[in-house]
Amino acid sequence: MIKERWVIKAGSSLVASEDNLFNQSFIAELSNQVNLLIKEGIEVIIVSSGAVAKGLFELNLSKRPTSLHLLQATAAIGQVGLINAYKQEFSKYSLQTAQVLISHDDVANRTRYLNARRSLQTLLELGVVPIVNENDSVATEEISFGDNDTLAGMITGLVDASRFVMLTDQIGICTSNPNINQSAKLVSEINLDKDDLSSYLKASSGVLGRGGIQTKLKAARLGLDAGSEVIVADGRNPKVLLEIKKNQQIGTSIVGERTVLKSRKQWIANQPSPLGTLIIDTGACEALRLKGKSLLPVGTLKVEGKFKKGSLVSCKDEDLKEVAKGLINFNSEEVILILGNKSNEIASILGYSSEEEIIHRDNLVLTKD
Repeated sequence: MIKERWVIKAGSSLVASEDNLFNQSFIAELSNQVNLLIKEGIEVIIVSSGAVAKGLFELNLSKRPTSLHLLQATAAIGQVGLINAYKQEFSKYSLQTAQVLISHDDVANRTRYLNARRSLQTLLELGVVPIVNENDSVATEEISFGDNDTLAGMITGLVDASRFVMLTDQIGICTSNPNINQSAKLVSEINLDKDDLSSYLKASSGVLGRGGIQTKLKAARLGLDAGSEVIVADGRNPKVLLEIKKNQQIGTSIVGERTVLKSRKQWIANQPSPLGTLIIDTGACEALRLKGKSLLPVGTLKVEGKFKKGSLVSCKDEDLKEVAKGLINFNSEEVILILGNKSNEIASILGYSSEEEIIHRDNLVLTKD
């Protein structure tokens, strides 16, 4: 019997207050709820922000460092305190926790991606609660995944979670910023493929955590592509997860119309930074979007950037709007040589046998329908 599996993202605004004080009581309440879910036979992975905030507390610093190296050091110190806080609370229920730190490289490298998947699945099989965070202490960007929202969305697909819950310091996603507009109302459901999302994106980046609403919607897409139910809910409610378990109407449910992606396409969709760009014509755009075809050289107009065979590249239309992204069969120099040519001419142009498609449809994911 396949167990129900949840990924729960605990936002920075919950783990730490605005003045960077570490919120142990939130972790205590979260641990209590997770314990009750586990008793119901649900496996749980927690993606938790808060390492930097805990480091600020430990170092007695009044504000977030602007220096990357100091930020990394703060995160390294804080991560120890963060995982100890979870360990302390879960030990009250005789539950073990495990620290899992994930970086961009773990996502971008297919082998390491699969290794991370196996590691998390093994921990769950052992009855352990994995506490996942971005590896901030070695990150080369200040916020690589977007306050862990994107990371949590990626983990949802990585472990085939059935439910993805993003806990925030608001009741959910509202019609406007509730911090400045008292008449703001909760949006009970958002359809990423049908609704006009612009009104939600106008809210300030501080709403729903440091990552903001935009990263919540991006993370939600990753969860939906993996076939998961996605909910943004109020983590200040000490019974929020239990109410979700009872299928009560709470927070904002995010839904979509697209087909669930297979494992390999989930991995492609999770990749954050394409190494190059292909500009493609209208015919190629229609072939990708409407017919589910592969990208051929005849419809490719221009190459931007340098990349190797197998790299992730972005496909954009002539207005520079991204249509898809995928793993390319040629390096950038080869693509320049075969631009606009028919597939049966590739071998004679390059002087050796090769694939007929620039990107095969099995290695390509549409960005937006």
